[in-house]
Amino acid sequence: MSDVVQSRRGRPPRISRERVVDAAIEIGLDRFSMDDIADRLEVTTPALYTHVAGRDEIVRLGASLLIGRSAAGTGDWDDWEGWLRAWAANLRRDLGAVGGELLDAISEGLDMSSLDFVDQGLALMLEAGFSVGEAGHALWLAARVAFSAGPSGTSAVATVAEVAQATARERSSPALAAAMDAVRDVDNDEAFAFDLDVVIAGLRVHCLS
Repeated sequence: MSDVVQSRRGRPPRISRERVVDAAIEIGLDRFSMDDIADRLEVTTPALYTHVAGRDEIVRLGASLLIGRSAAGTGDWDDWEGWLRAWAANLRRDLGAVGGELLDAISEGLDMSSLDFVDQGLALMLEAGFSVGEAGHALWLAARVAFSAGPSGTSAVATVAEVAQATARERSSPALAAAMDAVRDVDNDEAFAFDLDVVIAGLRVHCLS
């Protein structure tokens, strides 16, 4: 049996390392399987191993590609706040839903040449008065907010808020019930923007006052 399954048009689909990685990203780097990729590319699973060593390599290559995409969309800024917001938004878009496995891949060391754009943000922060250590902590704090943000357009805390609100009413805790009512319908975009506002306001006070 051929490693390549004939496509509907009668000619075998092309397969490459790039296509394998792109397929994994489309499926989700936190949940893809080798069989999933094979199905998407219309090849057999063993055929994938002629292009990649396995799942770990795909995760690493996918992480590098997504980091590069985040860097490419950052643009030019003349203030650290605008740069930090743009960077966090891009990280959320490209890396926010991939889970801890991708973060492990990043921490284990990738080709970081695509991260040259961070120099721009660091230079803006140092010019504004941050120390090198403060700037580094600020970048990582904004990244953690981005990584933990949920997908766009969905409710941030709906289920948790509803349960907490019902419990608060049962126990006569009007302040908690009112607080949960206020955030129950807040979507993740609003929550992400609020989190970044708090981060930036805190950085101003803690590092620049």
